Amino acid sequence: MVVRLRDVAAAAGVSDATVSLALAGNPRISAATAQRVIAVANELGYRPNSAARALRTESTRSLGLIVSDVANPFFGELAGAIERQAAREGYSVILCNSDEDADRQDDYLLNMLAGSQVDGVLLVPTSSTTPGLRAVASSGAKVVLLDRPITVSGNGTAANSLRALPSVSSDPGRALAEAAELLTTLGHERIGVVSPPLDTPLGRVRRKQIRDALVAAGVRSRDIFVEEGDFRLNSGYRATTKLLEQRRPTAIIAADGPMGVGALKALRAHGLRVPHDMSLICFDDAPWFDLFDPPLTTIAQPIEELAKSAVATILALLRDETGKQLPAAHPECRFIRRSSCGVPAE
Repeated sequence: MVVRLRDVAAAAGVSDATVSLALAGNPRISAATAQRVIAVANELGYRPNSAARALRTESTRSLGLIVSDVANPFFGELAGAIERQAAREGYSVILCNSDEDADRQDDYLLNMLAGSQVDGVLLVPTSSTTPGLRAVASSGAKVVLLDRPITVSGNGTAANSLRALPSVSSDPGRALAEAAELLTTLGHERIGVVSPPLDTPLGRVRRKQIRDALVAAGVRSRDIFVEEGDFRLNSGYRATTKLLEQRRPTAIIAADGPMGVGALKALRAHGLRVPHDMSLICFDDAPWFDLFDPPLTTIAQPIEELAKSAVATILALLRDETGKQLPAAHPECRFIRRSSCGVPAE
């Protein structure tokens, strides 16, 4: 049986974060608590040498990569690009899939760092902040946030540590402006948006980015209708069905690839043809999107540039080269126009 960090926490009667900090030798944890945690970890057989090695020891030449959904084609492509880029630098990559589960994310994050399995971690966060993320940020572990932002409140030491985490993500501004201009030029005035979960920082940011681009192109704010999904195909189907039944837009923008495919399925289930009856644009550009009928118009994220920047940023942290000139932390997306957009139906 594999003993996990949460098993040690339960047996010691403390939080996961406290176990991580105690095994890392963090001075924020009292000596008595640290001794109890280490004793329980040794008794259960949970990496008994991890406290001695702490978070920073001799290099493992390995990086951790925690993605939120490995089934999402975007993250599959990004993981491959990061692995290739890391290999060029002499590093291997340990890939973990949190499956949009914050507890699973923290398990991977704390186990990899407290157990000294990797030198640093590239993390696609599942939510704003979690106990594990706060713990590793406070401990000074080498972590780079990837693709998704986090929201940090307060001004204490922990909040400042979270704000100090480097972040690498794409900039969709120009591509969204081109998409909005295309829709308004074609004559669309009522636009539906399938957004990420609005209780996440990415959901709120993406909704604002899309709304701002559409308003700047001349769409009235009251004619932009938002239904949230959860990054998965089925949620795109449900959100699009709501838009069709309640709002009747003439075009839809889906905020990621799987939700875009779900939107396309919903349109077909309602007997609507793309682009004759409804125009469709989605974020991300899976390799087969140009094989759909019709080929999907997309806002493509710069995967190779993201991978290059992410690996360069984590290695700069490891080598204490944060003042060194690095690749752009926010490379621009590209707008790829295909055949899924047309003039509104009469």
